[in-house]
Amino acid sequence: MDIALPILGILMIMALVVGATIKINTLLISKSLTKILLIIASILSMFMIIILPIHYLDGTLTWGIFFSMLLIIAILFLLANFVPKLPIVSYLREIHLSNLKDAEEQELRQAE
Repeated sequence: MDIALPILGILMIMALVVGATIKINTLLISKSLTKILLIIASILSMFMIIILPIHYLDGTLTWGIFFSMLLIIAILFLLANFVPKLPIVSYLREIHLSNLKDAEEQELRQAE
């Protein structure tokens, strides 16, 4: 059981990274960044809520762990709400769109 939880954690992180890289184009082009971040925050908070009974059954649940889990969940949802409104996100979106236009122009030049 000692090795199962770290492996599960690594697999969850890998799944999130792979999912984020697959959807990067639609993420940067569309306006649904808030929805995607809220979904990710919901998934992470579900995993954190599942961890609480595990701590309780192991006998390692303390008030510090309990309140830190609640604080982390609240921070996740606040970040999901405020990150798409930051200027750096819109700047990165503009850079990505200009890169896509440059790539399309380059493909048209090569086709000629």
